[in-house]
Amino acid sequence: MRKALFLTRNFPPYVTSGASRAWKFASNLAAIGWEPVVIAPPAISAMTPDVKSGSNPVGEIYRTAPDIDASGLDVSDRNDLLHGHAVPALNQSFKLKISGLFRDLSDGAVWEKSARETVGRLLEENPGIDLLYAQGPPLEPLMLALEVARNHSFSVMLDITEPLDPSMPQPGDSASSAAAEAEEHILLSGVPLLTPTRVLKEYFLKKYHGRLDYGKVTIVPSAFDASHPVFRKQVSKIPGTVLRIALLVDAMPKADLKSFIAGLDAWIKADGIMSGAVELSILGDGVPELLRRVARKPIEKLFTIDETGGIDRELEQCRNADFFCVVQGNQALSTSIIPDRLFDALGMGLPLCAIAPEGATSRLVLEAGGVYAAAGDAGAIMELFRAMASAWSFRSLPVPPEVLRQKHTIAAAMSELKGAIASQPLI
Repeated sequence: MRKALFLTRNFPPYVTSGASRAWKFASNLAAIGWEPVVIAPPAISAMTPDVKSGSNPVGEIYRTAPDIDASGLDVSDRNDLLHGHAVPALNQSFKLKISGLFRDLSDGAVWEKSARETVGRLLEENPGIDLLYAQGPPLEPLMLALEVARNHSFSVMLDITEPLDPSMPQPGDSASSAAAEAEEHILLSGVPLLTPTRVLKEYFLKKYHGRLDYGKVTIVPSAFDASHPVFRKQVSKIPGTVLRIALLVDAMPKADLKSFIAGLDAWIKADGIMSGAVELSILGDGVPELLRRVARKPIEKLFTIDETGGIDRELEQCRNADFFCVVQGNQALSTSIIPDRLFDALGMGLPLCAIAPEGATSRLVLEAGGVYAAAGDAGAIMELFRAMASAWSFRSLPVPPEVLRQKHTIAAAMSELKGAIASQPLI
């Protein structure tokens, strides 16, 4: 079987959307004719680097550094680590210095050096490698892929999961920055690009109007992998007395987080919800700041967080919920991306809702028959939770239509990926 080389700084046991997307692609690559060889960030000691799945296991994974010892971290720091953020308690660790794991660290040059050496060795040992997949941000895998492509003839796919310039200036804005220059260099390199959403593709085409070829950008949506055990048909639940909500909380501006907490608190008070009647299971890279904001407040007792972490545990949190809610802030970045866990919740047939700016996430939730409230609007947030709780109490929460679920299966995504690869010439 032909081999595909994956370059990514997002891979399990990390729980970023990029890690989830890269794992799903790699573990299902055999279905379209390739065997993955993955260069990934360091694993975390005492955490399994694998994800439970009926898909093909990823047999060849090369980590850029030894395992990270996270045994002494508290819940918030562990959450930050799993989302690829710098953790002060670990930042001076030699292992982290050589890994270049965190996107916050200088420029990732150490990660790139380790990955470059591994790539050179693997290409010598594996002449059957004829496909290179690189994912970003962060930038290093994308830049390394361009460098490698100049010296080898094979198909290359750059998977741009978010804007590489997170400020997302409007088309025509001439503001310059290192991120803007790197984005322009990568997008105009002539290499085939993948994006997970139409919003992101349209943004890039408008921003680089006349310079970025429409045919070079292919939308390959994120997806759910129903081979994971949590997707097995569940015995019908006996209606409970506790409303369980899975909340995926993104990092967001403080004003939007305050509005979210205010709206949530107003709902609890307006409906006279007693202690123990609601359980809010939280995940996402905004969790540490959320916990800091609600510390020592009555609402704090409603939140639960899994201290173990990992994709498997997050999927179980979703499966145990009565409905799933995405919470994003009013940032340009949030309009163009959809958290990967939302696709998993969709695949489970969970009722969906979103607190977000108008964009890719809100559109998917509305398409699924869910409820949407504008980020930063505490009153609308309160009404969203009241409406969802009322529907739950009457057993009338809307479930996503089957046609939408089928659109976002991993098989559908891999079919799109196969078509994207086949349509592009060798570099």
